[in-house]
Amino acid sequence: MPARRPASLRPVRVVPVLRAVVLVAMAGLGSAAVEPAVGETVRDERFYGTAEALFWQRNNATDARPIAVAAGGATDETVLSSRGLLPPIGVGTRVLFGDYGREGMGWEVGYLGLYDMQTRDVVVGGRPTIQAAGPLGYAAAGFNNGIGAGADYDSEINSIEANAVFHRFDGGFDRSSRYPWQRCSGYEGGSLDWLAGFRWAGLEETARLGVQPEDASVPSLYIVDATSNLFAGQTGVRGRMAFENWALEGWMKVGVAGTMLSQSQSMTTDYRSPRSSDLAGMGMIADMNLSAIWRFTDSLGLRVGYNVFWLTGVALAPDQWDFSAATGAGAGTGIRGTGSVFLNGVNVGLEGRW
Repeated sequence: MPARRPASLRPVRVVPVLRAVVLVAMAGLGSAAVEPAVGETVRDERFYGTAEALFWQRNNATDARPIAVAAGGATDETVLSSRGLLPPIGVGTRVLFGDYGREGMGWEVGYLGLYDMQTRDVVVGGRPTIQAAGPLGYAAAGFNNGIGAGADYDSEINSIEANAVFHRFDGGFDRSSRYPWQRCSGYEGGSLDWLAGFRWAGLEETARLGVQPEDASVPSLYIVDATSNLFAGQTGVRGRMAFENWALEGWMKVGVAGTMLSQSQSMTTDYRSPRSSDLAGMGMIADMNLSAIWRFTDSLGLRVGYNVFWLTGVALAPDQWDFSAATGAGAGTGIRGTGSVFLNGVNVGLEGRW
């Protein structure tokens, strides 16, 4: 029986976070309709910027299929599965800069990146029965009669957005307000921002499957590179409530995207020549955040929050392996573009408002 070392992570439940984001946005919507109290001095910053480090956990919706098996019995036993290739916590950055404008109509631009999301799954059998899954493992020399197998998976996400911002500010503290938070001592103001713009997201991935021969020579490799580009029209809402030294902010953004998908693959044996293909489709980009801000000066604050990020309609590299025995021109040229990537985790960084 082969001994395997799986890698798996489970996403955190996001319903409480979604509920909190909705509540913050609703509070901002209600308070934005209130006019400033006569004689009150209010502070509504025009410019804003953030720079944050991201620590996000990832879950893939890959096709559930074997990628390496132990042969020789009545049926092949799965020893490596695509569902075992789950990258651990990814580290990234997010920056945003915006201008509310003089009449509450402004703009913002932002960048998000997650880098070096890597994982590896290995099985060691001890006897030459390990092979690639499906007919490929029986037909392709170099991908059968192995004493072990391993799969590597690398991934990176980059995203750029530009939005028009329609900003409303509630005027700050108001003793006569019907909203209880606005009557609290130290309340400095709430705002509601409607967002509309464009967003691009790019997913770059590489998956490698290797089978170790019995003589412990160089493993045979099956390598796939996959690229997904999503181009979306985006809408969203952001609510913020600020007090003397702290604030609470939440947003929801979603975009329906056209996608351009591509994949290329090769083997280190001569069983199948290198090949590639492209496909256009549809997908989605969804982004949510809830952050608490502690202001240590009038203009600077420390941000800590929780995030949900979701891409659909993408080509995941492990889904592109073709385990058929075919060697013709069509083998390995199909694209599975129905994958999705779900990420959730924390953000820590600084903001400036002036």
